[in-house]
Amino acid sequence: MTRIGAQLDSRDYEEEIEQIRRYEDFTTIDWIQDSIVERNRRIRNAKAAYRGPRGEITPTWVWAQFWRFLRAGEPWLVISLVGIFIGVNAAFISIITEWLSDIKMGYCTDGWWLNSQFCCWEVESDEEFCPSWHLWSTATPARWLIYVIFAAIFSFVAAHFVRSMAKYAAGSGISEIKCILTGFIMQGFLGYATFFIKSLTLPLVIASGLSVGKEGPSVHVACCIGAIVASWFQRFSRSQGKMREIIVAASAAGVAVAFGSPIGGVLFSIEEMSQMFRIKTMWRSFVCALVATFTLSVMNPFRTGKLVLFQVTYNRDWHFFEIIFFIILGIFGGLYGAFVVKFNMQVAAFRRKHLAAHGVAEAVILATLTATIGYFNRFMRIDMTEMMSILFRECEGGGDHDNLCQMAVQWPMANSLLLATFIRTGLVVISYGAKVPAGIFVPSMAVGATFGRMVGIMVKAMYRAYPHSGIFAVCDPNVPCITPGTYAFLGAAAALSGVMRITVTVVVIMFELTGALTYILPTMIVILVTKAVGDFLGCRGIADEAIRFNGYPILENEDHGFNVSVSEVMKKDLDILFASGMLVSDVERLLATTNVKGFPIVASESSQTLIGYMGRTELRYVLDRAQNLGDISPSTPCAFTREASDQEDFVLSDMTSGSALGVEEDVATELIETSATIDVLKLWPWVNQTPLTVSPRLPLEIVTQLFKRMGPRVILVEEHGSLKGLVTVKDVLRFNAAEQPIGDLHWDVGELEAILDVMWMWAVGIAETSMEWYRRLIRR
Repeated sequence: MTRIGAQLDSRDYEEEIEQIRRYEDFTTIDWIQDSIVERNRRIRNAKAAYRGPRGEITPTWVWAQFWRFLRAGEPWLVISLVGIFIGVNAAFISIITEWLSDIKMGYCTDGWWLNSQFCCWEVESDEEFCPSWHLWSTATPARWLIYVIFAAIFSFVAAHFVRSMAKYAAGSGISEIKCILTGFIMQGFLGYATFFIKSLTLPLVIASGLSVGKEGPSVHVACCIGAIVASWFQRFSRSQGKMREIIVAASAAGVAVAFGSPIGGVLFSIEEMSQMFRIKTMWRSFVCALVATFTLSVMNPFRTGKLVLFQVTYNRDWHFFEIIFFIILGIFGGLYGAFVVKFNMQVAAFRRKHLAAHGVAEAVILATLTATIGYFNRFMRIDMTEMMSILFRECEGGGDHDNLCQMAVQWPMANSLLLATFIRTGLVVISYGAKVPAGIFVPSMAVGATFGRMVGIMVKAMYRAYPHSGIFAVCDPNVPCITPGTYAFLGAAAALSGVMRITVTVVVIMFELTGALTYILPTMIVILVTKAVGDFLGCRGIADEAIRFNGYPILENEDHGFNVSVSEVMKKDLDILFASGMLVSDVERLLATTNVKGFPIVASESSQTLIGYMGRTELRYVLDRAQNLGDISPSTPCAFTREASDQEDFVLSDMTSGSALGVEEDVATELIETSATIDVLKLWPWVNQTPLTVSPRLPLEIVTQLFKRMGPRVILVEEHGSLKGLVTVKDVLRFNAAEQPIGDLHWDVGELEAILDVMWMWAVGIAETSMEWYRRLIRR
């Protein structure tokens, strides 16, 4: 397999460069210009609020103060609405998911709309002894067949809806949202169709039994709700920065309702989603998560008073000798994360190469395979969240589900748990990334829970066999010494941290799930070991790897070109505008022959002195509006700088140049009417005369930090006032990809992908041979 990978290294290298080229047409936000627009709006609003006689309280002044008060409370109204809608949506998804998961096994005779929990509400025994719950068949083969058929139907419907109605509803969505929050624009990714289809198909996918979770898609759905609600308010719909503050808050609420963890959701938005930490955004995330969690609590979808199905409470303390086994769980979490990330990327490469047009068939085959295999394992037959709720429990107080705590069957139970761990790990690798709503949070936690419970059973068996051994000397013989459920809980935390590479968030989520302050330290130990193993193996989170695999133009922390100046990366052959001497026809010709997002402005053809920068959108807008007004002709001169004789327009009084950016439609029209004449078209109000500039000798790693921290679309390179070039994020990515050694590629052909390629060619060969035999048979 290594030989195959070596032969295709050069091809993969070209593919990596091509992945960056693929997104040349994607739009990114210039955060500096967005800040300028917001500043201009604030100044205009402030001037409007205080306009009137000095020192007098007039009805106009009172009305302006009233509107100022309403505007101050508008963000909190939006945040509250977003939280309420997220909580209601999460409750309905949970209820429908539970019903669909149970309908594969049977139905309730008291009401077909009831799942097994509500149907057998007053029965404490297993479903076989519940008189109201009717199994589809008493014969095991028939039950197995119906189980598989339901799984295939659910996956088919979900994949078909995604393919035909909302392609962006597929996958987890966290990688794309991270890119959107950095300024990447993906039209429709947070739209109505994506929200509706993902909310509709997510319960179907989970109920189909696929080894995917709803927590990642829940974050995507929550962000859709945030973007939709914010778009109803002009203050947020016209500001990309404010819109993304709402999206960050919505992502926190999405995690909060998924895990019943409002503080964990806030930390997730800070640790995983946000590039920059802002106190204001943190408070909005906190309020949104609180409102969403409160709404979910009021709806109480499980009728247990718990926010999630696998929420538990631990009453016993842990012992210091157990740290040895906690470390083992942490090592497992790190190894699991590295294994899944590596091989899932290889499966993704195979999927993109061969299965791009077969998303529905792939989902049905995966669901059928999962149901066929999983039905015969007691820990894979039931829903993953229900399984975790069983494995997390203490043996006392109803935790002995299906003889899980019986010592007589401890080794068959451990074998079943180990088998479930290996099988589900393989299914996670091949299932995550299928063209259906698919997360990886809960599947990873389920893998960690089965492994952890197995370790807990083994430790408990050791204690039973050697109760007087030295390490067990601290155990009170009158109190159970080992709680296997806590090992499942810690194993779930380790696996989640290993695959997502998040740390503090996992600790807080697990604390909020248990409410046990005493288990914070063991959780921290496990997460620390998991992180250390992941760092040692050079593993990154699966969301970050998916970003790199898909070629999204986002800079990572390690994307630095050391000992390289920006002059080696910048573009030198530029399309520029001249401050004077250009006609409308010249500008139109430049717009028609280029597709760049903006133009540097220099003094003249002979002088490269930098004057400013003007975006393509603003230039196109002013030209179109001026031509519609009929005041200019192709021979009208264009002025990109203000002459001394120009009088400031009333719109721009007491404001800096470039203040026309973001003005309201009526104000912009009035400004164009006053600045567009047959003698000259004044474009200077829309010119940014203070663009971000650097010296050509500045190290590239500092320029990279400027892109990440300040978010400009372009950085101009000048020396002693003279324009030398410009650099964009894509230029930096392209340079880093070209300089990266071929052996360091993260999606080169690997062992699993090569095996899948061989299997695919073998399957295609069999299919072609079968078709040829069939044709010959028909001819005869």
